[in-house]
Amino acid sequence: MSVKRSRLEKQLMEEIAKLIVGELKDPGLAGVVITRVVLSEDLRNAKVYFTTFEEGREKEAVRALERAKPYIRSYLIKSLRLKRLPELYFIFDEELRRMERIWQRL
Repeated sequence: MSVKRSRLEKQLMEEIAKLIVGELKDPGLAGVVITRVVLSEDLRNAKVYFTTFEEGREKEAVRALERAKPYIRSYLIKSLRLKRLPELYFIFDEELRRMERIWQRL
């Protein structure tokens, strides 16, 4: 993985998380936590993985993130000073819930 790609993934994750906690007031985003960002090799696509504090709110969170996507994109272009922002795809992070269930069984 390139240093540039790794650095951009980290910056995207931090900035999107900051927006969700601070500026975005959509109730559908309450309890949403960004867990990781994975960029494609060509830096054109970014999979933004998230989880929620409450189970069963995944679909509501995806809808809220999609509604906020235009604002998130414009904020990221300005704050990160990018010529081209990767296309953002919001994906619920199933991995954390799976790990949680395994821990509960132990």
